Amino acid sequence: MKYGVKLIAASAVTLLIVSCQHNDSGNRPSVEERLKKLEATAPGVGEVMSGIQLHFSKLYFAGQAGNWKLADFELDEITENLDNAAAMRPEENGVKLGGVVDAFKQSQLTDLKRAVDNHDAEGFRKVYLESMAVCNSCHASTGRPFIVITVPTAPPVTNQRWAAPASDLIATPQDSVK
Repeated sequence: MKYGVKLIAASAVTLLIVSCQHNDSGNRPSVEERLKKLEATAPGVGEVMSGIQLHFSKLYFAGQAGNWKLADFELDEITENLDNAAAMRPEENGVKLGGVVDAFKQSQLTDLKRAVDNHDAEGFRKVYLESMAVCNSCHASTGRPFIVITVPTAPPVTNQRWAAPASDLIATPQDSVK
């Protein structure tokens, strides 16, 4: 999912190079035809958004368990996928998604990152709830008020440990100031 936009770009460059090579058969589809086919088979915004939802759920359980490295990783995945969604669909029902994504990254995601970096469980939960509200307002403003994201009540996957490995629990940022 996170590879959608990158895959299309890389494939387009590859196709351009290949199409520039001499071909006597004349049976190859044009670069435009190939790019259209790649775009048609690339994941859609809905799939990317489902990935974001999964990463938000994993972020929640990582934060609840105090696994701050995993939480930081999930935040990076969310940011990358939001950028992909905005690139794939720059506007939705009159809403410029790039602007919404940028504002969200500069507010809630920045605050979540700060809470993760400071190992601040209380701050994390507060900003997580704010993030869900912002997501839902975006869904409503783009014509999808029926998509309502909530705080997860069960882990999204059963084959992942949420607690931090023991080696990650040795020191925290607060320990270094004592």
